[in-house]
Amino acid sequence: MQIISYTLNLTLTIFVSILILFSGPHSHAEDTSIPIERRTKTVQIINKSLPSVAAIQTFKESGTKGIYNIQAGSASVIHEAGYLLTNEHVVSEIIQGNATLYGDSPKNFEVIATMKSEDLAIIKIDSEKKLPKIPIGRSNDLLLGEPVITIGNPGGLNHSISKGIISGLNRSTSTGAAFLPWMIQTSAAVSGGNSGGPLINALGQQIGTITSKQMGSENINFAIAMDRVREVLPTLLSPELRYGYWLGIEVDMYAKTAKVKSITDKSPAQFSGIIPGDEIKSINGIKISDPFDFQFEIIGFRPKQQITLEVLRKTETLNIDITIGELELIKPIPQQELDKGLTYKLFKGEWSKLPEFSSLTPIDSGTVKVPSAKIENLETVDQYALDFDGYLKIKNEGFYTFSLSSDDGSQFIIGDKLLINNDGLHSFMALEGRIRLPKGTFPIRVTFFENSGDQKLELRYEGPGIKMQPIPEDVFFSKK
Repeated sequence: MQIISYTLNLTLTIFVSILILFSGPHSHAEDTSIPIERRTKTVQIINKSLPSVAAIQTFKESGTKGIYNIQAGSASVIHEAGYLLTNEHVVSEIIQGNATLYGDSPKNFEVIATMKSEDLAIIKIDSEKKLPKIPIGRSNDLLLGEPVITIGNPGGLNHSISKGIISGLNRSTSTGAAFLPWMIQTSAAVSGGNSGGPLINALGQQIGTITSKQMGSENINFAIAMDRVREVLPTLLSPELRYGYWLGIEVDMYAKTAKVKSITDKSPAQFSGIIPGDEIKSINGIKISDPFDFQFEIIGFRPKQQITLEVLRKTETLNIDITIGELELIKPIPQQELDKGLTYKLFKGEWSKLPEFSSLTPIDSGTVKVPSAKIENLETVDQYALDFDGYLKIKNEGFYTFSLSSDDGSQFIIGDKLLINNDGLHSFMALEGRIRLPKGTFPIRVTFFENSGDQKLELRYEGPGIKMQPIPEDVFFSKK
């Protein structure tokens, strides 16, 4: 079992004092008296990267009145408007936090989006000027032994540098809250407070996000591969779901430019004439250089808003006007009397993935308060499956994140939408799904199978006025 350390905890009495340590710009990069031999490629990369890295300090409840936990972390600037990339565990359950850019004073940040299953988060600071974003690299062609550096906040020591190599690829690790495959292993020194900071290659590009180290071992540290960040960023931000609008453009997150990958059928983008292959150069006159710029620029759009896209189609530059549409939501069921709880069916068998339940005969059925891997008063050890059916009551319209954790496979369906597919043989693992829901009651289905080993199943959610938590029994219903 791996033991993972990913934050630095300091406890102190707030009414006595809080000491905030931050480093000023003491680099002598422009000092012409320093011999050129000392201005190595590494030194140049560090000096160029420093302005794009932030030291993070967060405050959490300690459970004792007047006492708070202070945690240190790191982040990288990935959009000039003040958006920073960090780890979810750095900002989880905080009261407030601040970010300190190199040579600057601390600024409070806002948590924009989090994804616990990927241990990723986006935060934002206000800035009167454009921030220097770190160049985003690829992680698909990394070489064992190639040099890397980290810039972070270990022990609260802002903008500390360490150097190492890539010592492993496609590793798996865990933060305690998430199982993380596709990790980069590095020998660059990592301590508490490096979490969320960039792993930088010899070209000065961020190729990973530091997330954890293996305790009890020397120089075994892990970073989330940047290609994984590219893949999940649209889901992490989910701007259409968050703000209830419909644009219908998917860009290629692996491209160097904001190249349109696909257009949703009958979407505002399709009606406007945008086609796959178009390169988006600006939105409302704001320059779009890459797919990251596109994802952050469409945050906050609203239905009926008018926007203008400048696109490059082969050799022709076009200005295309689009009227943003309203996102169509799944509809709740008509109001009716329902019983509390969910119905379940229990099946026996050996599977490596979820079976086709309609072809099976259940050995037991009944009603439960919440979906779980274990049914009260029933002996379930290994090689069985459960099919839960019923309704979920949503009290307020808004953006919801559902998290389904299981060992082995599971799925969560709401309405007619497969929101989470956590199928297959695996250890305890959480996956998330995002959706915008109106107020009302919705059909749901949770399926689960257990082959061998641990027996775990948990469905959680967060939404308007709801922190991430197991879904309570008082919102589950079934037909009378």
